[in-house]
Formats: sequence, structure tokens, C-alpha cells
Amino acid sequence: MKSETNKRTVSSAPACWQREAPCACLRIETSLRESHLFPYQHLVTASLSQSDEVETLRLTFSLHDVEIQGRNLRALLLAIQDFVVKWVRVMPERYHALEPGENGVIARIRIQEAK
Repeated sequence: MKSETNKRTVSSAPACWQREAPCACLRIETSLRESHLFPYQHLVTASLSQSDEVETLRLTFSLHDVEIQGRNLRALLLAIQDFVVKWVRVMPERYHALEPGENGVIARIRIQEAK
């Protein structure tokens, strides 16, 4: 019996975050040429919201606000809760349309100074 597995999944794509316990800092790579380190001890709050097909994970650090947009970000939020995410980055655009399966897809990251 032949199963239909024509959909490609993100598992064939590069990862957009890595879990490694315990971590002192979260590295956020906004592009190939720009990275930021945020000490977990400065994390004030985190929230996850969904509108249409896009999820938004908001991280508030003492001096910066980080907004991560994508799909299937709940596992990332739970890993951040345990301070075990080593780094996050935007997944290359060619992988955004793939079926995410259980993996998350980070499509956009925005960092700005806290108000």
C-alpha cells in the first residue's frame, strides 16, 4: 500500500532555534551579519498570540523588546520558559511555505529598545 507523502516538511529545512540547557543568554540572529545576546536574567515577560495564520512571540527584556513572528511557536515559548534556548534566527524565506509539522518556523524577528 502506497502512502501519500508529497508534502515536504520543515524537518528537511535548517532549524530556526536550538535547545540547550542551561543557557545564560539567548542569542538572536536577525540576519547573517547581525546577532544580539540577551541575558535570561533580564527577561521580564514573554507572551504568545495568534492572528490568522501568524503567531507572534513577544519577549520583553529590561532594555529591549523582541517580537518573533512565525508558525508553531508554542514549543519555543515553553523552552524559553525553562531558559534552555541557546539561539533563534529567521528561517530562510524559501522554507516558509513548507508544512511546519511539529517544528516551528520563524519568519521575522524585530528588536527595538524598550520604552
